[in-house]
Amino acid sequence: MADQSLERTISIRTFHGEDAWATDYSEPLPVEAMQIGGIVEQDKHVIYWEPGDPDNPHNWSDGKKWIVSIVGIITVSNSTFASSLPSGASSYIRADLDITSPEITSLTISIFLIGYVVGPIFFAPVSEFYGRRWVSIIAFSWYTAMSIGCALAPNIGALLGFRFLTGVGASAPLSIAGAQLADLWDDPIKRGRLVAIFCVCTMIGPTLAPFIGGYISETELGWRMVFWIGIIVAAISFIPLIFFCPETYAPIILLRRAQKIRAEGDIHAVAPLELDDRSLKRIFATTLTRPFRMFWQESIVFFTSMFLSLLYGTFYLSFQSFPMIYQDIYGFSPGTAGLFFLPLVAGAILACGVGIAWDSYCHRKQKQNPNVPLSPEFRRLPIGLLGGLAYGAGLFWQAWTANSGVHYVVPALSGIPFGFGFCIVFLACMNYLTDAYEIYAASAMAAASMCRSLLGAAFPLFSRIMYDRLTIPWASSLLAFAGLGMSVTPILFIRYGEKIRARSKFCQFLLERKRIQLEEEEAREASRAASRAPSLKELALEKQPV
Repeated sequence: MADQSLERTISIRTFHGEDAWATDYSEPLPVEAMQIGGIVEQDKHVIYWEPGDPDNPHNWSDGKKWIVSIVGIITVSNSTFASSLPSGASSYIRADLDITSPEITSLTISIFLIGYVVGPIFFAPVSEFYGRRWVSIIAFSWYTAMSIGCALAPNIGALLGFRFLTGVGASAPLSIAGAQLADLWDDPIKRGRLVAIFCVCTMIGPTLAPFIGGYISETELGWRMVFWIGIIVAAISFIPLIFFCPETYAPIILLRRAQKIRAEGDIHAVAPLELDDRSLKRIFATTLTRPFRMFWQESIVFFTSMFLSLLYGTFYLSFQSFPMIYQDIYGFSPGTAGLFFLPLVAGAILACGVGIAWDSYCHRKQKQNPNVPLSPEFRRLPIGLLGGLAYGAGLFWQAWTANSGVHYVVPALSGIPFGFGFCIVFLACMNYLTDAYEIYAASAMAAASMCRSLLGAAFPLFSRIMYDRLTIPWASSLLAFAGLGMSVTPILFIRYGEKIRARSKFCQFLLERKRIQLEEEEAREASRAASRAPSLKELALEKQPV
């Protein structure tokens, strides 16, 4: 009969479909048992990571981790670059395709972001079920193929259709690349620095596209060449994705190891992932619904998503408001007007430096008190409060300086605090979600991605009406007030975050997982020590002369 501790361990780890929080394929089972259909089958050898196992992504060399991380960041940059690609070419698209309404042209950005909503529903959870690598490759292939459709679109209907399909494929890097960082970097300091670079690149992509698109559309190459450039960049990025980005999801690596061991003759070897029902029905019932459940059931995911959504919506609204300011008020061409997005890049780079400096401070503080671990709230959220204030300040600055009586450099510089605030809040919230939800980071970030993409898609549609009716000063001020109101979110989490996590089913499951892991490691160490200890008979034999 199975040991009670064995039954307890298996019940926690393998009934994945019964509860929203009970899906964990990443940890080992320390016993030779397997659960299928509620029956424990003996003589099954469940493989797991040994300490220092070189195949465990956490134990890869820093060089290999950096290469894989940079490849993921490159794919994210492609995705965000494509999101705003038509913004600088919108007037030329409108003229060439006989579009009468500016709002219809703005749909080329909005409908792309709707793809960002649809894609994570599928890609992020499935990457937790079948691995990161092939999901990334298939999605990026789809993104590249649909981009070709955008370049060849004969009318606005076809262009909008292909833009939506391109957005669906482009959403995968945003969901998966962040999860890959969690797969690779178990050190929160190093992971935090990589996420800082990740956040900068998510902002550099869409801020470079407007002036590239504007300048190219002004030439004989026309607006279609803008999309061909995106396709060329994507094709170049495909090379490192294929050759330098192995599977990073530990449960899938263990699954392949078990399959190899069985092929070599040990038919009893199984991986933890094989202990679960991997049917299509289970995927739809449990895995694909997890981002929605996390959004509505987890306060951390909900309020973090709402804070990011407001900033994200305002950021994509700027692709409509900047032309109103720098083309309509100051008279610049579309290409030149696109250059005024570059201060946002400067702010994002500054945010990256501040984020790394804050991580270094937390590292020093932890070393001074190694027995008192820093909470995820203290480690991540204070800079989020700073970012919210900077975001509001940047919008107020732009609101009351963007007029013909003030030199254009003055409102342009407001992009620095705005870019800083956007990036530092993004950095703080993404790191916080990763620290709080660990193996569920992909689903948590998918929930946040869907929410912010909805607002990112909606804001450009009403931006012109809002700015026309409220005027630039009051329209931007309204957004600034909303941002300052949402800036209380980090304060509330710093104050109550630990209590919120104590009531979270997902977070409590993770704590239980860590406790069991520690118990199992101690049991294995005790077993190894006992096996190494000589018996009384062996000691007696050692004393006999040979």
